Amino acid sequence: MTGIPGRVVATLAMLRKEAQLAGLPYIRLLLDVLSFGLRTGLGPRYYVVAGMARSEFPAGDEWLHISARKYYGALEVLNPPAYRKLTQNKVSEKALYQLMHIPTARLLGYYHFRGGFDAKGSALCNQAQLESFLRANEGSRVCLKPLEGWGGAGVVVATIELSDGVPCLRCHPGGDTVGVTELLSRFPDGCGGTEFIVEEFLQQSEEFMSFNPDSLNTVRVWVLESEAGEPEVIGAYLRVGRAGVAIDNASAGGIMFPIDIGSGELLPGLMKHSPHREFIREHPDHHSKIAGHRLEEWQAIARVSCAVVARLPKTRFAGLDVAMTEQGPVLVETNVSPDKDGAAHANIPSLHIWQAAVKLSD
Repeated sequence: MTGIPGRVVATLAMLRKEAQLAGLPYIRLLLDVLSFGLRTGLGPRYYVVAGMARSEFPAGDEWLHISARKYYGALEVLNPPAYRKLTQNKVSEKALYQLMHIPTARLLGYYHFRGGFDAKGSALCNQAQLESFLRANEGSRVCLKPLEGWGGAGVVVATIELSDGVPCLRCHPGGDTVGVTELLSRFPDGCGGTEFIVEEFLQQSEEFMSFNPDSLNTVRVWVLESEAGEPEVIGAYLRVGRAGVAIDNASAGGIMFPIDIGSGELLPGLMKHSPHREFIREHPDHHSKIAGHRLEEWQAIARVSCAVVARLPKTRFAGLDVAMTEQGPVLVETNVSPDKDGAAHANIPSLHIWQAAVKLSD
């Protein structure tokens, strides 16, 4: 069965399963979902993903969530589109962070067939120059990223090595070796050329390494400018990657652990492969306990996140990805239009974002 009838059947099956998992009568859950949808404009899947039928969900919090129309309408007011490219393009993003003294991984080079350069200002535009750049950084662990991207797609973590005098990359985890020719084919710019950045690898703290050693595990922090004009954290969750995977994104199978923003305690986690919350307490691959852990430097992570939003031009709301190193929090990237479902994953009151936009418009 396909089309609208098929989607209806699938939705009803999802709700029936959620009623069973929540220990509620199916009819009661259907009525609750209908009431929720009529009042908020959000659909059944959002209701299920947020775990609103579960006994653990705080009573009344379902009314703190807004529809996609309201959410993206609020972003148009809070974060004017003309300024969003500053952080969507990784070269301008790195330059901005350096100017504003925001801690972030150091940019080592930007490869582009016409305007590429390395950290010393030398040209990085062709294969010979790239090979020379890699030789100069032999032994370094680096992170290569598309100039613009989403969900960790295309990211390569590797150590620069020489094989019979020829530079190559040994990828982590896994140990696969990539030559320069293959490397150039991995980052098409859509215009017949190649484009990517090379930045230093962030060595995460022992605490964050314990969550999963193969991935750089980060905290997604939602920061909103308050009525008083000061940025404040309205929600957050820890993102933990899987064994054998270098990135922590949920789209790559990663796990999201909501954070109690008052205490920094990690709450039971969830994954994207199912709309039904699983309340994950330990890592599914190596069984390290995660839920219940209190982040040692949560307040420092929150302070750095708020400082970033305070400094970015015409930015009043953002979802920031922050890594934790032994030297302190480091900003990985800023998302000025984060996926609205992040509010469902960590029960973040997205209504506050709409209210801030209305106030600013008035």
